[in-house]
Amino acid sequence: MRILIILFFLPGILFAQVVNVEGMRQSDEKGWSGTTEFSFDYNDSEQIDWEFNNTTYLQWDNDSWSLLLLNEINYDRAGGVDFENDGFQHLRVSKHLNANYTSETYVQNQFDPVRKIKNRKLFGTGVRMKLSEKNFIGVSTFYELEALTNDVVNKDIRLSTYLQLDFDISERIQFLTTTYIQPNVKQFADFKLSTESQLNFEITKNLSFTNTIEAIYDTYPASGVKEFSYSLQNGIKFNF
Repeated sequence: MRILIILFFLPGILFAQVVNVEGMRQSDEKGWSGTTEFSFDYNDSEQIDWEFNNTTYLQWDNDSWSLLLLNEINYDRAGGVDFENDGFQHLRVSKHLNANYTSETYVQNQFDPVRKIKNRKLFGTGVRMKLSEKNFIGVSTFYELEALTNDVVNKDIRLSTYLQLDFDISERIQFLTTTYIQPNVKQFADFKLSTESQLNFEITKNLSFTNTIEAIYDTYPASGVKEFSYSLQNGIKFNF
């Protein structure tokens, strides 16, 4: 089993409306693999400011099937106000059709009251295609049941298309990027766009410095929520 621990983030700001599942997949090793990430930041000056992030990812894989289970909780509170309070659970079952194509079925539960999402449930199915050794494209359709904090309930069917690129800039620098777009099948002008890019700088064989930028765009967000948001994250990653 492969274990990964994030020691700290500066700053530790994450949000999840379109969940980047591709960035959370484990290695293609057969059997079980897992990842645990943890960060905590506490500051008591003019007011108390503290942040907490915890994630657990588990994957099981063999020649024919794979199972991916994701769980994530993010919390950021300052001066008695929640700037971040979100989480999700995601279960994905994949059938390897051949070396390049995989069929996938998934369910997801999600909450993010800061972005006015009281609860968001998804159920979908689709196909993932390998472009090269570490690059993939995927297409699926899912049913979305979204309850907002202002008691608005949305029931939609959306397409989901993603592109994952992963390549080495040099022996010690790696670049990863994943982009999702999820249009409403009844109104393509209603779509959610998410992109996440990360640079990994290898310090030693097991220790790396990471720099991540994540951006999301929603053409029809909940009332009072910005259409465009982004976050920056720096950290140290230790593999053993």
